[in-house]
Amino acid sequence: MIAAQQSQADFSIENTFVAEKLRDVADQLEQQANAHFRVRAYREAASYVAALSYPIRDIYEKKGRRGLEDLPKIGVSISAAIAVLLDSGAWEVLGRYGGAHGHCV
Repeated sequence: MIAAQQSQADFSIENTFVAEKLRDVADQLEQQANAHFRVRAYREAASYVAALSYPIRDIYEKKGRRGLEDLPKIGVSISAAIAVLLDSGAWEVLGRYGGAHGHCV
């Protein structure tokens, strides 16, 4: 039981980190008066990832980016950004929008 609780805590931390970075991108897009649909897409994806009851990494490792794209609220661009984050621990997409790079702990 302790191992199950620990693994749930681990994936929850990573899912929360991914969700926070998606929200950061949404905030950057909003500050730059970017298209409202893009801001909304990143926010909805963030909410979805934060609410997942399993590790988003499992989907990515088993099914790749296509598996991420098959999730509700996750499109091609957002799945690519999540893949980079999961592969490298760095959130490179923020640099494109004028934000700071985030690193997974």
